[in-house]
Amino acid sequence: MVISLKNITFSYADSLEPVFKNINLNLDSERRFALVGDNGAGKTTLLKILCGEIKTDFRSVLPFNRFPFDFPDGGKSAYEAAHVIAPQTEFWEIMREADLLGLPDETLYRPFDTLSGGEQTKFKLAVIFARGGFALLDEPTDHLDIYGRKRLAKYLSAKKGFIAVSHDKAFLNECCNAVIALEGGEASVTHGGFAVYEEERGKKARADAVKKSSLEAERKRLKKSALQSCSWADAAEREKFGGNVKAKHAAVDRGFLGAKAAKMQRRAAVAEARRDKAETEIQLLLKGFKEDDELKIHCEKFFRARLVYLSDITVQVDGKPLFRNLNLTVDEGERVAVTGANGAGKTTLLKLVTGGFQNFCGVRDVSPKLKISYVPQSFSFDGTLSDYAQMYSLDEGKYKAVLKKFGFDSKDFDRPVNLFSKGQKKKAALARSLSEKANLYVWDEPLNYLDMSARERLEKAVLSSGATLLFVEHDAAFADTVATRKILL
Repeated sequence: MVISLKNITFSYADSLEPVFKNINLNLDSERRFALVGDNGAGKTTLLKILCGEIKTDFRSVLPFNRFPFDFPDGGKSAYEAAHVIAPQTEFWEIMREADLLGLPDETLYRPFDTLSGGEQTKFKLAVIFARGGFALLDEPTDHLDIYGRKRLAKYLSAKKGFIAVSHDKAFLNECCNAVIALEGGEASVTHGGFAVYEEERGKKARADAVKKSSLEAERKRLKKSALQSCSWADAAEREKFGGNVKAKHAAVDRGFLGAKAAKMQRRAAVAEARRDKAETEIQLLLKGFKEDDELKIHCEKFFRARLVYLSDITVQVDGKPLFRNLNLTVDEGERVAVTGANGAGKTTLLKLVTGGFQNFCGVRDVSPKLKISYVPQSFSFDGTLSDYAQMYSLDEGKYKAVLKKFGFDSKDFDRPVNLFSKGQKKKAALARSLSEKANLYVWDEPLNYLDMSARERLEKAVLSSGATLLFVEHDAAFADTVATRKILL
């Protein structure tokens, strides 16, 4: 079956520009699609249009199921809630999918709000695929560690008929065989998987760079030509009035000189018009090019090489050991990735280093003079970006300039932060960290919800800065590229 979207245009009530304009797509309902695009490009909006949450002219007889969905009552078990969420689905079918995703049977009988984020994600995905129909998966890797992501990719690669929104390249490359790209309010489809899409994207970027260089060279040539024509016209005009007549006694044909001057003026006007027309065309073409404005990290040297020293650290949660006899050092210039399964204590370790967790036994030697810039997994803030910058004593202009380099739209600068998408919130927090001068940067899942262009810029900034970084990240490609050392909890 073909999913057909014809001339779909959609705008939000408070937006000046449409999210989509005359989008046309024909999608094979048995393909495994990746849906990619910058934050704010309309990925979630497209999924909501397909499943009917947003009303448009789109119609389909194919049933759509969107992840994530709201859980009716966190106090109920997954087993109890399944009869409300999927009344037409046999529970054994949900258990089958849960088992394939690595979710133990016993978790289905515990209160849902006692499950970890990863366990909740796996249960919701099990319900989506037990229902059947066409699955619309919005960030299905949310809360999953590296092992959970690999298992989900393997699980999805055996399925048919879904669209997955994710910014994890390795995950998409393993489970998808076609890519829908949203750029500038338009949509395109590349068949052959994410690696093929990236190759085509790279070719286009290189071609665009050559075209841009050619356009700018043409702009300079036309400007020079127009200036030269104006200079000749001015000289002809002066000659008409005798400015260049050397022979005082020669007969001057004023008519001839006047015609010559008029001709040169016309040529100058034509050249000027050509330049103006070409400049307008060039400006329109250049709008499609994204400037590669690099992000920078403003790290500072510390007076000693060893920034963090933890020895024989033991942490207990609810009477049970989270980790015991843990040793960790972080030296200046290192980029240390903290890895481990969900619940291993990665976030707790980062908080312990930053001083945000005190309930431990062992030795923690971190100088009180050490400047640490910490980015949590998520945050909420009631004010605007200006209020947020003021709270952290940031230069507001510089902070917003970093946001623009992250691809942040300036029209959102005055909106309350709590109304931002998850990707925009993450950019706001990372831009704050990049704007801070620090000795040590501690980031907890910095790539969560970030679009791919922002991820690439952040990776370049880290590698080129020499900054000392302690981080948790489930994106295997980023961790492998950035980390100078990994520790496993």
